[in-house]
Amino acid sequence: MHPTHLALLEQAPASHCNEDVWARLCCEQALLALEEGCYAVGALLVNQAGELLLSGRNQVFSNHYDSARHAEMQVIDQLETLHPGQDRNALTLYVSLQPCMMCFARILLSGIPRVRYLARDRDGGFPGRHTKLPPVWANLASRVSLAQADVDPYWSNLADRAINQLQEPAALRQRILRAWEGDHELAIDAGTISGN
Repeated sequence: MHPTHLALLEQAPASHCNEDVWARLCCEQALLALEEGCYAVGALLVNQAGELLLSGRNQVFSNHYDSARHAEMQVIDQLETLHPGQDRNALTLYVSLQPCMMCFARILLSGIPRVRYLARDRDGGFPGRHTKLPPVWANLASRVSLAQADVDPYWSNLADRAINQLQEPAALRQRILRAWEGDHELAIDAGTISGN
């Protein structure tokens, strides 16, 4: 991990909130995604015993543009592949950024009943808009508890900073537009994307 990003993790205050340990791991994944030139979003899944089951990060630009490689989707893919028999009723998904519309739909279909996010996504977060869902989707959404995690403000601020200040959203948007135009040369220096 880049020393600047490692320092952000190391200067965190002592843990005193219930979910600080999960917040730290989410932020670590988000910073790793940032260093890889992807969106700075990390996610993890915790089981009923309070143990880390899976973790993932945004990888939409890892090898080639892949719109489905959001952090939440990565974790759900792992769950369905590696732990198909896992009882979903006691799982909690932690994510550094409030889920987008695509990820929210996937979460609803996954059977994961609890989602805790660190930072609100002012521009793309979907959960605040779930009251306008069609009936079938609204029924699924009624089974999911979605809330901001009980964490020290340091972690929410770091997750927000990673997505809104440490990366360059305009550069990432340009990479998506170029991919839509068929440009397969998306290998931009990750330092340019992450503001390093």
